[in-house]
Amino acid sequence: MAVDKAHLGRRYGPYLFTVGVEQLRDFTAAVCGGVPGRVYAHPPLDAHPWTWDPAAAASSPYGGLIAPPGFATLFAIQPFSFACKDPALGLNVLRLLHNSQELELLGAVRAGDVIQTTGEITRLQERGPLDFIEVTTESVNQHGELVVRGTWGAVIRN
Repeated sequence: MAVDKAHLGRRYGPYLFTVGVEQLRDFTAAVCGGVPGRVYAHPPLDAHPWTWDPAAAASSPYGGLIAPPGFATLFAIQPFSFACKDPALGLNVLRLLHNSQELELLGAVRAGDVIQTTGEITRLQERGPLDFIEVTTESVNQHGELVVRGTWGAVIRN
């Protein structure tokens, strides 16, 4: 059953996410070949010092630890997730495949930031036995600065 086009423009959020130092370090460890959870005292081999070492990050242009690019998925995906399970849309999540995501990084995400993310359904399309949904998200920090814009897509088999 096709998704009702009346849901185009439907908004989700705002959702709040507070960026923690240990979250940044655990994420960095996980994506750079280390062990999350602070098991070892040394940084992962491929970690940029600004994402791991507080002293190196303090002397950076950002003045403290910053998130690696992929970290934004932790908070920016939330409106998309809620859209996919929104009962008003009637999507069958057992037939849903998350097929795309794109993040435009517009500013640094720092430890201590409070990120507010909102999203909007920006595309609903039916092609044969498939429905497509796209949600565009915007994440701003506590200063109102847009730090991440995301585009998330799913395909649902009817």
